[in-house]
Amino acid sequence: MGKRQAARSETRSRILEAARQLLATESGTDLSMEAIARKADVSRLTIYYQFTSRAGLLEALYDHLASRGQMQQMAEVFQESDPSLAVEKMVRTFVRFWATDPHVMRHLRGMATLDPEIAQGIRSRDARRPHIALEILKRAPTGTHPKLGAAQQRTAADVLGMLTSFETYDALARAGHTDAQIVATLTRLVRCALTSAAAR
Repeated sequence: MGKRQAARSETRSRILEAARQLLATESGTDLSMEAIARKADVSRLTIYYQFTSRAGLLEALYDHLASRGQMQQMAEVFQESDPSLAVEKMVRTFVRFWATDPHVMRHLRGMATLDPEIAQGIRSRDARRPHIALEILKRAPTGTHPKLGAAQQRTAADVLGMLTSFETYDALARAGHTDAQIVATLTRLVRCALTSAAAR
């Protein structure tokens, strides 16, 4: 049973990596089950056995990309007691994530305009950023400056979600900014957004 499970896990990883490599190419527009099967050197039936459906494969691919981008370190964001430091860690975490596979992210988002399954997965994942930001802002202790009310928190969380999006990262990266510069710029913008929200 141990060898069988190890073989199944290896096959699963090979399929997910094949999908990622397809997206990492310059064309990166064919994410069909047939194309992935050819790249991974497995049958379509094997992919269905591993993931049940294309939707299941896509969800596993998003998790695979998150693991490559070290999104597990998001746990440190929630463990940070200082909300301002937690927000800064959130910025660094997402910049590192986007920087790991920018070509893949770009192609996925481009394909989402024509592929409802991909679009649904991306929307679901993107919705997590403002939710994470809102949870951080809600934990700010009484007396924190700037202290935000409920409506201000929601507005600030939406702005933080935008600032930590792939589109924001990609625009700055394409303009020639390094990842360190992007982190510094976004951190300053986040602080300005929080101060502005508190003043409303």
